[in-house]
Amino acid sequence: MNPSCPTDTADTSAYSCLCCAPNSLSAGHTRRGFLGLGTAALAGGLLATTAGPAQAASGNYEAMLVNCIDPRFTTLSWQYMGLLHGIARDKLADNYSQFVFAGGPIGAIHPKFAAWHNTFWENLDITVSLHHIPRVVALTHRDCGAAKLAFGDAKVATKEEETHAHAEALMAFRAAVIKRQPKLSVITGIMDLTGKVDLIG
Repeated sequence: MNPSCPTDTADTSAYSCLCCAPNSLSAGHTRRGFLGLGTAALAGGLLATTAGPAQAASGNYEAMLVNCIDPRFTTLSWQYMGLLHGIARDKLADNYSQFVFAGGPIGAIHPKFAAWHNTFWENLDITVSLHHIPRVVALTHRDCGAAKLAFGDAKVATKEEETHAHAEALMAFRAAVIKRQPKLSVITGIMDLTGKVDLIG
């Protein structure tokens, strides 16, 4: 199963990749066709990587975004980063790294996901070392399956309870970042299904 695909919805139109869509190898789709699509996607990715203004191996970035794998928030998070606290879009476009895993900041600090923690913190250390980022942007989101696994359904049953649980996790994340990388500023927030972010702390 692809961890970047939704697993908590019965709406098959929400599946954004062929690996998870039911009956994805239906009649009319051949293995050769899929291999052709893969080759084209790889070529496109290489072109995009080499053509963009930011180079992966060098250069200073403006931020690291830490957020969840839920595909409902992919575009919304990108849009938010472009509007972040008055920073011009052209300053952040292709100019921040991104660490995406279930729960985002919750996945980085909650004991339920302890096996993931070192991977995130080592990645943050490398990002600071290589790209000298001044800030981390940590976004959780409403209706998060990973948050429900971490906190239990009862603790996120209402918006107020959900906000409280997420806020506690985000404050713990902020404290952990500052302890490890005291020069970083940390922006934390909860995104709703429209892309609006309630800032925390």
